[in-house]
Amino acid sequence: KEMKILITSLIVFFITSTAFAQKQLKPWMGVHIEKVSNGVLIKKAVTDTPAFKAGFKAGDIVQFIDDVKVTTPAQLIQIIQSKGVGHKVKIKYLDSKKNTQVTILALEAMPGMLDLAKKNLLNKLAPDFNAKVFSNPDKNVFSLSKELGKVKIIEFWATWCGACMQAHPRVSKFASENKKNITVVSISDEDPRLIKKFLYHAKKNKHISDDVLFLQAAETQIMSNYFVPALPMFLVLDKKNIVKFITIGTGNNLIQAFKMAKSLVK
Repeated sequence: KEMKILITSLIVFFITSTAFAQKQLKPWMGVHIEKVSNGVLIKKAVTDTPAFKAGFKAGDIVQFIDDVKVTTPAQLIQIIQSKGVGHKVKIKYLDSKKNTQVTILALEAMPGMLDLAKKNLLNKLAPDFNAKVFSNPDKNVFSLSKELGKVKIIEFWATWCGACMQAHPRVSKFASENKKNITVVSISDEDPRLIKKFLYHAKKNKHISDDVLFLQAAETQIMSNYFVPALPMFLVLDKKNIVKFITIGTGNNLIQAFKMAKSLVK
């Protein structure tokens, strides 16, 4: 009898521990996304991710996950992460030809994509890019390869990213205080109209400054070339555009990015 109780207890422990682990591991789809009027647009499905395996392609628009209507990128992420690794979800979407499709997506744990970014970028020449400048009337296009001689901080962000909103005032303050030696660029691949609207209100409320160059990267491979796994993402480049530091998030991570940039000036 005692043995049966012990075995039963071990089984319950294993089941609850497994369920706990599934809640702690964050699942993901593996897509670059953007809000559109009728759902969430998939701009790219990263190779070998759950979304890629499920057949998602650029131009698909997610509308329902497990019969819950999806209207924003933040909502899509919240629903996916609430399901747990190992679960399957039913996704209803419009394909690029506007035909309604339904597929089952198996949720997997998010891999160490920050490690992937570091492996491919750290201590190497940063991938070159050209992007439209929204925040400076005297500069229409920013070309990384032509911007040598100054340390740079590159930020990847989105208007729907709450952590990005928290970071903007700190990034802007740092850019203003160090503009002589450090160039700060902030990149989003969202719809230009959405970015312009955001920048207008952010400037009006003094959340951002003109010392940050806000760039628009729609229809480019910038996000893919920099292996952006989550937002906000920050990279620090030396005066020769060699990547010296990569991090995700704010708080102490952002402080470390600032410290690295200042050290490279010296």
